[in-house]
Amino acid sequence: MQNLLNHWRAAGRGLLCAGALALPACSPPCTGNTEATVLYAKPRPGGGRFIYADVLNQPALGRKKTLLWQGKEFGTFGHVIIINDPTNKYASNRSICFTTSRPAPATAAADDELGEEDIPRLAID
Repeated sequence: MQNLLNHWRAAGRGLLCAGALALPACSPPCTGNTEATVLYAKPRPGGGRFIYADVLNQPALGRKKTLLWQGKEFGTFGHVIIINDPTNKYASNRSICFTTSRPAPATAAADDELGEEDIPRLAID
């Protein structure tokens, strides 16, 4: 019986360590920076992606927008921005935290799938 108890204690310790190792992979809170929730990403001409995001803590940065997709309403969001991600750095993120950004050029109107006119476009560092 003591041998079985030691086995379960060792297994529990292993699970606890595995859980502790996974903690650094969690996203730290984004304090003092700009934080945005990713809404949608689409391929951009020449590679990379355009990431549509709703800014959480810098409301002046984005614009309230009802986004459309193939003629149907995708949703209305309070502070929408489009992030230029040429290297797919943020391809799998649910949120993006950044400190510095600069305006990015807009694409042609023919590329407007989500009703994206007047949405600020950013390149982030």
